[in-house]
Amino acid sequence: MRRAGLASWQMRCDSPQSLLIGLFVRDAAGLRPAAAVDVPPLTPTVEVRASLAPLAVPEASAQWARWWNGELTRQEGPERGFFVPDARFGDGAELGALVSECFEEAVRWSSARKHEEAAARWSGEPRDDEGDIVRAVEAEIGRRARPFELCVTELPVAGAVGWRVSARHVVVSRALRGDALAYRRWLTPVIRELA
Repeated sequence: MRRAGLASWQMRCDSPQSLLIGLFVRDAAGLRPAAAVDVPPLTPTVEVRASLAPLAVPEASAQWARWWNGELTRQEGPERGFFVPDARFGDGAELGALVSECFEEAVRWSSARKHEEAAARWSGEPRDDEGDIVRAVEAEIGRRARPFELCVTELPVAGAVGWRVSARHVVVSRALRGDALAYRRWLTPVIRELA
């Protein structure tokens, strides 16, 4: 939210398709990458594809973890958009081959999740959870929040979970963001620190 003429706060909530595709590839190939955060499996569950087993080599897992960490960091900057793991961009030949093998299915799966997300938002009461949380923190601290920017990445992963990528970026599961009370409890300390 921005207030005209005033320095204010801004939160951007998104579910980037590139991250959804990357998670689909991870789950469909049965990769077990050693990433900074052990991201839960997707929901609905993506079954491991036997046809991908020959491509699901340890190098692909390591390359996926590097790609994932870089992609999360990139979501904080101005260069957002549709980026998937690709060997042509230095993400590794093994990961590139794996993505190529299941890319069309991954796009269909991620598009279906984006449609579900949009339908869920339009079917219920309009909510301003992030705005409500900021207003509650402002009331608690007795002043307007300092200007800040926060990127909230929502992913369809199992459980009501969330983690902080950086000072300006958090990742939350769809289940956590969908539970207004749990989401408020989880996000309030982050907003309090930024405000």
